[in-house]
Amino acid sequence: MKLATKAALFSALLFPGWGQLYLKKYKRGIFFILLVLVGILSICFSVVQVAINVLKAAPVHKDAVNFGTVIKLATDSLKALDVSYLSLISLGIILLWVLSIVDAYLLGKKQMQEPILSVNQQ
Repeated sequence: MKLATKAALFSALLFPGWGQLYLKKYKRGIFFILLVLVGILSICFSVVQVAINVLKAAPVHKDAVNFGTVIKLATDSLKALDVSYLSLISLGIILLWVLSIVDAYLLGKKQMQEPILSVNQQ
């Protein structure tokens, strides 16, 4: 398999930035990884905050927990989420993922075109 294709697949199938790490472009790879992780963590943080606020507004007692109560809390939480914020963050993550794939492919193509220096030429 060609180097460019392999790097693009690493970024596509494993995690954004993984293809750059495979190509030994560590700063670029870590940059992509950190940006995507910040996006994922911000989504998780907002979901947890909404869940905490819903539980504070409607506390549930131990003996009152059943499937219906859980469904009601879940729907209340979904109603309280800021969908536009989550959509924007999700779109950013998807765009970063695609950019990481393209970048890994182009980096791999560039590395494949570089002439291999022999021991005598160094």
